[in-house]
Amino acid sequence: MSGVLDSIRETEAVEPEPDPTTTTVLDAALRQFELFGLGHSTVEDIAKRAQLARVTIYRRFPTKDRLIEAVILRDLGRFLNDLDALVEPLEDPEERIIEGFLFTLDAARSHVLLQRLLESEPETLLPHLTTDGAPFIASAREFLAARLAGEQAGNRTAQELATQAEIVVRLILSFLLTPDAPIDLDDPAQARSFARRYVGPILRGGDPPPAKG
Repeated sequence: MSGVLDSIRETEAVEPEPDPTTTTVLDAALRQFELFGLGHSTVEDIAKRAQLARVTIYRRFPTKDRLIEAVILRDLGRFLNDLDALVEPLEDPEERIIEGFLFTLDAARSHVLLQRLLESEPETLLPHLTTDGAPFIASAREFLAARLAGEQAGNRTAQELATQAEIVVRLILSFLLTPDAPIDLDDPAQARSFARRYVGPILRGGDPPPAKG
C-alpha cells in the first residue's frame, strides 16, 4: 500500500506559497470577477483594484487566462483543504465518501463566483472547466486518488486509483454544470442515497462496502 500511496503523491504538483503581491493580485481578481464577471473584467481593472501596476500582474500572469486559471486553482485548493478537514475525522470510509459528496455539492451551490458565472456568462467559464480544464481536473483527481490510496485500496494500482478518482471528478463536474437530472441532488436524502449507491462503488472499484462495527 505504501508503494501505491508514494506513487500517487509523486504525481501531485506541490505549489509554493504565493508571495504577498501574488496573493493581493488573486484576491483582487477574485473580487473583480465576482462583481463584474470574467468577460467584463480586464487586467487593468484588476490592477486598479489591487493598487498595482499592470506590469506587476503580467510578470506573474502573462495572460488574463493564466490569471483566471490561477484564481480557479487557488479556490479549488481551499475547497480541498476544507473537504479534508471535514472527512478526516470520520472513521467509516463509506461515510467519508457520502459526506464528501454532499460537501462538494453544497460548496458549489454557495460559491459566489461559480454561481454568478454559470448564470450570467457560462460561455466564458465553461472552457476553463471543460476543454481547457485539464489543470482543474488533474488537481481534483490527484487529491482524491491520494486519499483513496490511504483507504482500504486492496491491490489496486496507482493507475487504477487515478482512473476511479477521475471518473468521480468528471461525474461531479457534470452534475454541477448541468444540474437537471432524474435525481434531485438538492435533496440531502436523495443525494446521500445517490452517493451510497453509485459514487461509493466507483471509488471502491467494485469492492464490497466496508464492514461496520
